[in-house]
Amino acid sequence: MTSEDLKCLKSNIDQVVVITAADGKRILAKLISVFDEESDPDVFYFDVTSDPSRKDADHKHGCSIDLRDITSVKDYREGVSS
Repeated sequence: MTSEDLKCLKSNIDQVVVITAADGKRILAKLISVFDEESDPDVFYFDVTSDPSRKDADHKHGCSIDLRDITSVKDYREGVSS
């Protein structure tokens, strides 16, 4: 993950982003919070299960991923076309 990816995470709290994990999985995530402290760098999010552009988008449950397990982050509006 680059410094630009971290900036994207931090600037999109309460918004939907596309996270690409190190294992290749793409996650539609509505961000809750980002902790970039060295001891426990995590991002907490809701896993979005329907079109996140809808106000009533469904969320499965709260999740987290270690920042070191993220290879890239894109704003949802950019990520869906990639």
